[in-house]
Amino acid sequence: MELSDQDIRHVAQLARLRLMPGELGQVRRDLNRVLAYVETLQQLNLEGIEPTMHGGQVQAPLRSDRVSASLSVAQATANAPEVQGGMFRVPRIMESGGDAGE
Repeated sequence: MELSDQDIRHVAQLARLRLMPGELGQVRRDLNRVLAYVETLQQLNLEGIEPTMHGGQVQAPLRSDRVSASLSVAQATANAPEVQGGMFRVPRIMESGGDAGE
């Protein structure tokens, strides 16, 4: 499957990418190479091969799940620049009037 310039423009619009005038040809060539590689992969005979997440055996190191003492509020907030009501005070990053629980 060969992608046309129109296809590339459409995909760029869907991905909200702004392509510069000189980039269209290079992007078309790159995406066509990717699609050709995928077509090659689709021709492989995978019968009898079980799906895997990793090429090798990977075991995540686990620690025992046990209750242990945690920091007190005073210890946790001891080095904080600002504390209010036992919580970290951070600068507002959103304007008021949104739907975020206000």
